[in-house]
Amino acid sequence: MIVAVFIVSALMLVGVILVVQARSGAGFSLPEFYAAGKDAGFSLRQIRLLHRVARETRLLNPSSLFWSQRSLDRCIETIYMRFYRDGLEDVPENAAFLDQLFAYRKTVALNQPHVRFGVQSSRNLDVGQPLTIVIEGGGTFRSRIVENTRTHLSIAYPAGKALPRGFTWRGKTVRVVLRRRDDAAYTFSSKITGDYLNRSRPVLYIEHAERMEREQKRRSVRGPLNAPGRVLPVRAPEDVDFTPTGAGGYRCRIVDISEDGAALKVGGRAKAGIYLRVETQIDEHPVVLSGTVRKATYDEKRHLTLLNLQAEVADIVMKNRIRAYVFGIGRKDASVSQAGGAGGARTGQGAPAAAVGAGEPEDL
Repeated sequence: MIVAVFIVSALMLVGVILVVQARSGAGFSLPEFYAAGKDAGFSLRQIRLLHRVARETRLLNPSSLFWSQRSLDRCIETIYMRFYRDGLEDVPENAAFLDQLFAYRKTVALNQPHVRFGVQSSRNLDVGQPLTIVIEGGGTFRSRIVENTRTHLSIAYPAGKALPRGFTWRGKTVRVVLRRRDDAAYTFSSKITGDYLNRSRPVLYIEHAERMEREQKRRSVRGPLNAPGRVLPVRAPEDVDFTPTGAGGYRCRIVDISEDGAALKVGGRAKAGIYLRVETQIDEHPVVLSGTVRKATYDEKRHLTLLNLQAEVADIVMKNRIRAYVFGIGRKDASVSQAGGAGGARTGQGAPAAAVGAGEPEDL
């Protein structure tokens, strides 16, 4: 009899627990949710908000927002759009909370296995991957992967400076440099086994590399961007004014952007090492970055230079807007080209035009 009463009581207790869990979110423990939130660095008040949002978005397992990109994105979007709709995104407390959410979102993204460990073999590279081909004593050329087979890589015929008459790539050993999106830069050496210049689509065949050198791990997530902007050389970081003006400097074209940098094209020849202020727009909102040009790649044919900028965004609201764009928060398509831009007439501020590109080609 006592055993039967004990069993009935235990079953009732389990039933109560299941009801509580069902009301809070199917199949999860509320204490575990709070513990996971604390481990992720959120305050008690923020965890309560996250739990409420998780319930509003009907996550079957609210705790999944601490490890699932999809679940986390749903919750961030709900909070971000609510602040945006009510005009509260620039309230310091709200901006700080979004900053913490986006920082955690970046951690989740960068902890994905393909980012943490990268790739080892060229067999894992994607078709369309841009490549830089370096031949000793012959210069640097641009290419991309057009086919990845079991036996070789087929790449587009390298574009670059003119080569001597009768030159053939076949048998040459080259160094291949590439940067995988949301990962890192890689280099490997390989031998060219086929030179098919006479085909309707000229290609080279190169041997697979079973080991590639990973140069650096990405510190942030980039998003492709096709937006006009303005770039202005400055003497020192303390001279930068982060107030958007929509004018000044020289025209540029933003190629991609992240919370700690950008890639942009400028007319003419430019060099690495200079410090720049860059202004553009994301979804009609002005964004200002400043930083040092770490790499400058000159395209002689188009008379353009691609600048890779290591930068910072001083304004936390602007930084949140960049990260919302990069992660596709509140957007149907994160790769949609931007309309408009930080336009304005050229002024005489800063260094001479030659420092960042003297011309303003039509494709800028």
